[in-house]
Amino acid sequence: MKLSVLCLVLVWTVVIADEPDIDINHANIDIPSREKVPGHKGTITVHVVPHTHDDVGWLKTVDQYYYGSRDDIYKGGVQYIIDTVIEQLVKDPKKKFIYVEVAFFKRWWEEQDKETRQQVKNLVTGGQLEFINGGYCMNDEASVHYTATIDQMSEGLVWLKEQFGGPHYNPPTIAWQIDPFGHSSAHAALSAQMGMKGLFFARMHYQDYDKRKKNKDLEYKWLSVESDTSVFTHVMWDMYWAPSGFCFDTNCRDAPMVTNKNSPEFNVYQRVQDMVDYLENQASHYRSGNIMLTMGGDFCYQNAHKYFKNLDILMEYINANTTANGFKMIYSTPSQYMDAVLKSIGALQNKTDDLFPYADGPHSYWTGYFTSRPALKGYVRDCNNVLQVCKHVEAAAGVEDKLSGSSELLRLAMGVSQHHDAVSGTSKQHVANDYARRLAAGQTECENVITSGLKAKAVYTGKLEACRLLNESYCEVTQDGNRSLSIVVYNARVTPRVEYIRIPLTHPHYHGYNLVTQQYMQIEYIKVSPATRALNPNALPIEAVFRAELPPLGFASFQLKLSLNYLGSSPVLRSVPVYYGEDLMVESKIYKVYFDSRTGAMKMITNKLAGLSGRTDKVTQRFMEYSSSTGDKVDKQPSGAYIFRPLNDSPDDLGDPVLTDYIPGEQFTEIWQTFPDGWISQVTRVYNDKFYIEVEWTVGPIPLDHGREIITRYDTSLSTNKTFYTDSNGRELVKRVLNKQPTWDLNVTEPIAGNYYPVNTRATIVDSTKGMQLTVLTDRSQGAASLAEGQVEFMVHRRILKDDYRGVAEPLNETANGHGLIARGKHWLFYSDTMSYHMHRDIGLDMFYKPSVVIGNEGELEVPTWNFYKSSTPASEYLNVVTLQKIPSAENTTALLVRLENTLPASEGGKPISVRLDDMFGTPGKLKGYQELGLAADRDIAKVVDYKSHTQYDDADTITLQPFQIRTFVLNFVTNETENTF
Repeated sequence: MKLSVLCLVLVWTVVIADEPDIDINHANIDIPSREKVPGHKGTITVHVVPHTHDDVGWLKTVDQYYYGSRDDIYKGGVQYIIDTVIEQLVKDPKKKFIYVEVAFFKRWWEEQDKETRQQVKNLVTGGQLEFINGGYCMNDEASVHYTATIDQMSEGLVWLKEQFGGPHYNPPTIAWQIDPFGHSSAHAALSAQMGMKGLFFARMHYQDYDKRKKNKDLEYKWLSVESDTSVFTHVMWDMYWAPSGFCFDTNCRDAPMVTNKNSPEFNVYQRVQDMVDYLENQASHYRSGNIMLTMGGDFCYQNAHKYFKNLDILMEYINANTTANGFKMIYSTPSQYMDAVLKSIGALQNKTDDLFPYADGPHSYWTGYFTSRPALKGYVRDCNNVLQVCKHVEAAAGVEDKLSGSSELLRLAMGVSQHHDAVSGTSKQHVANDYARRLAAGQTECENVITSGLKAKAVYTGKLEACRLLNESYCEVTQDGNRSLSIVVYNARVTPRVEYIRIPLTHPHYHGYNLVTQQYMQIEYIKVSPATRALNPNALPIEAVFRAELPPLGFASFQLKLSLNYLGSSPVLRSVPVYYGEDLMVESKIYKVYFDSRTGAMKMITNKLAGLSGRTDKVTQRFMEYSSSTGDKVDKQPSGAYIFRPLNDSPDDLGDPVLTDYIPGEQFTEIWQTFPDGWISQVTRVYNDKFYIEVEWTVGPIPLDHGREIITRYDTSLSTNKTFYTDSNGRELVKRVLNKQPTWDLNVTEPIAGNYYPVNTRATIVDSTKGMQLTVLTDRSQGAASLAEGQVEFMVHRRILKDDYRGVAEPLNETANGHGLIARGKHWLFYSDTMSYHMHRDIGLDMFYKPSVVIGNEGELEVPTWNFYKSSTPASEYLNVVTLQKIPSAENTTALLVRLENTLPASEGGKPISVRLDDMFGTPGKLKGYQELGLAADRDIAKVVDYKSHTQYDDADTITLQPFQIRTFVLNFVTNETENTF
């Protein structure tokens, strides 16, 4: 998405006639002398960077953009851009071009013949064509999880290495994040760990940008304290497009450079003067003798010949008068520019915080997209989990196994969905539908991998099926209530865990049997809520809930045995009458949770483990709404897909809920609530042995009478000093202070929207005096704020009736089945003393890595449990296997790409974790050796960090993960063909 689209959908036909030879001596042009640029002496080098920014979906789908279809939306196609650019580069070795989105370039490459491919390889080797960023897309930085960022960057960078790698190949060293709507500290740290030396972006809060312009601080060093990394950072001048009046593409309105003095269109002298004035202004705000001039924009260079021809004329005229104007223009790339700056500039200012929220005007805060399209955000997170399990199963498969499907389709779909107009929720509706279509196709392929792989290992004689809609209490394979069910549950974590598994059924007449322990197990049956039936009319009427102990990186199996005579089966849990006037107390091993007996609203939480007598705090919850502004006399800016602008400075309460059901059980208790008008409902679950309280909200269809932005607010008695903490892409926590920015004085113009921040996995409020904290963990990315003491609110859904004028040109009005979209999600509340705060990391991993459940209703299962993690030493609860993926290898060998993470930072008490690589995984063979790579797995680790210091605590096949560190390895095993892992 672009604030202003320069390559407009208009065609300006230009005929550049044969021109007479002209004198390019510009002595008669009034060009200011160099002294007019304060702080600079001598000639300033202008690094001209031709580029195109090709959104991987936004106004059109990926395919529509690539092939150039749907000209009614936007004229042009990516394939033609690459065609014409390559043609021009081959013709003139002085020209350079950068390209970013591998999702498009890969498709183009696969359509080329051998000769064209060799030409491109020559251009890359010669430095004319440089790949920048190198990811499958240019990912968002507010709504993405760090594992998905790593995956999509690796997908693109490894592909580039496979095509262009060799002794003269230089992998990308620039993170080119020119269009995302705010920037995270986690992304900067991850980029450095991938080997990126520089980070370039264009969008920054207008107040921060103005201050940095004034102080010449548009270039700085971005440090990550937790990850011990840094990266050179460049804030672009005037966004990322060509200067106004100098876009020379077919779809631009700007006039060409006319050098023929006999033509009435002659304009070269004035055009050169305009450019010099522009460069003067830009150079006055940077410290080095180098500035970067981006020549391009959205889907530019449809006609590279025209663009380059006019650009050549401009550069020729300016360079012919360097002495007078003080500028020398060269074709360059961001990496060349960065090298030149670092050689000519002194110490850089350090920065450790992030760049949220982004605003491009006093009443234009881009904080709405933190929540926009909540169902898509949730689906992307779910598919991430499916993808990791899918890769695990592929990695574990032996040479004789026949897996159905492949992870590739979902890997690529996930790569596309991390784009800054995809998971962000800022595309047109038909494009969002296409993102979901791609994910669904990839999910189906991966479900085939998972079911076939687990069937092989479990030696199940029937067919296993995945249940994609368990959260809607629907599973096709369990509809037939006349058969026993075999259930295989996979745990993607490297530590054992206990989870409560919910299976939708038509009736409760089953006995639960644990196939691992060979013992009958407790099952509790519960009816399905009216909200679930409204979400999915095909929802089955009850759910069976049982406690499952799962091995690390492995599965356990269970059976629901049909009870033909219905004897011995458990009854469905009943809703118990509640007496008004008395608080309802639900107690578990960890908590006492108090609810209002009339409304079912939470009132207080006691953590029984916090101190000798436990600790109690008020914790209440409300659903509220902000009415969306449609613009006013102060500013015409309305709320929309990007922008959050509430009509008022406080939300409207949506009324008291009604407690509809209180359902106590031995393993868990549920509190059901319905809110006025019936379009909001909630189930609060207190599990007997869990350190979290689960809040499952269902919101929608939101009434269509006006724009509404729905929040749930948690109010506590904690004293938080106007401060809360949000995670950065699931990694480090960032301190947020109400109405304050850490590096500049904020002028508050939007007191609500200006205090909203992205939450990917959790937000925390802390009372340092009491020594207590509340962490709310989320199952998808959402916007959140803490606007008062002891308070934190999350925006869970939005339905808006106006466009916000940022290019998408349609309101955020999602529908499904002819009605407004219903969104369902979960919050996990973790209330504890601050000494136990670090546990939020372990709980967060449980939420992210949901158990993968597959079910069969015919056949027998011979092997009830198996796990890939084979070490005799139990893994730390803070060890995470970020990636476990089989990659191509030589015959009779197996190669695994493995990323290991110490999830606990030093600031939260993190300690080093040692891991033996030679006995960690159950693989078909013996570890022959390993290579450590950069985070994206496309270059040796020695090209990223100082190898000696990086490995100083390693010993042979035992490696050490420092607090918060992620390390990437390729493990090579000699295959033992007589042993079959799967």
